[in-house]
Amino acid sequence: MSKVIVVKGEHPEQMIPKALDYFEKPQQRRIILKPNLINSSPPPTTTPCKTIKAIAEYFYKEFEVIIAEGTGWGDTSEAYQALGYSEIAREYNLKLVDLNEDEYEIRRNPEASFVKEFEFPLTLENAYIISVPILKTHSLTTVTLSLKNMLGATLGDKTSAVFRKGRFHRKLDESIIDLNLYIKPDLAIIDGVVGGTGGELRAKPKEVGAIIVSEDLVAADAAGANILGYDPLSINHLKLAQSKGLGVADLNDIEIVEVS
Repeated sequence: MSKVIVVKGEHPEQMIPKALDYFEKPQQRRIILKPNLINSSPPPTTTPCKTIKAIAEYFYKEFEVIIAEGTGWGDTSEAYQALGYSEIAREYNLKLVDLNEDEYEIRRNPEASFVKEFEFPLTLENAYIISVPILKTHSLTTVTLSLKNMLGATLGDKTSAVFRKGRFHRKLDESIIDLNLYIKPDLAIIDGVVGGTGGELRAKPKEVGAIIVSEDLVAADAAGANILGYDPLSINHLKLAQSKGLGVADLNDIEIVEVS
């Protein structure tokens, strides 16, 4: 069974180590932390920097830790500065990458449902990738969690219209699955200490008091969806992810370990 660790509490600096101790350390030298910084709005619209700080604190002495994001609404550098990420980078000597402007190579997957050709950001190559979203609802996909967070790990619109992230919205559920097949994160850490409801761009706080961690991103998102009050199998992109072999969306096949 897929295993999901759910740590209860209010302080990420205490919760994150408890969760990560359940998993083996990465084999790769570089660790990518991919938050959800859709814009420069404060949490719960975006991933709190204190959660990223707690993850960086856990890894930075043994690994090269990189924070990488490509905001879809605004300027990534401005979001880093406004939300405290630049300060974390200075404190821990971390690299901040704007994936909207990253170097890339073209990758193709004829089995993809929609994104047959993808501009793969080279910062992500041969790295241990951790998707770190906020626990949040979404107007089109019901929830926006660790799988959907990877839409930000794509090139933005500063080079050519072909790279615009908006193209994924033509077939959003299928795009989410395709991109996770191209990128395939290694771990999900969903911050649900204070979740967000009522809209992805201006979320309203929802006190949850949990951080959700799993090596199975589909299972992590299923657990998160359940906490938000949704049946994971009623969410199209989670069902698609399970059918494509990305992970488990059926709660009956997921072991959820609660830690306080």
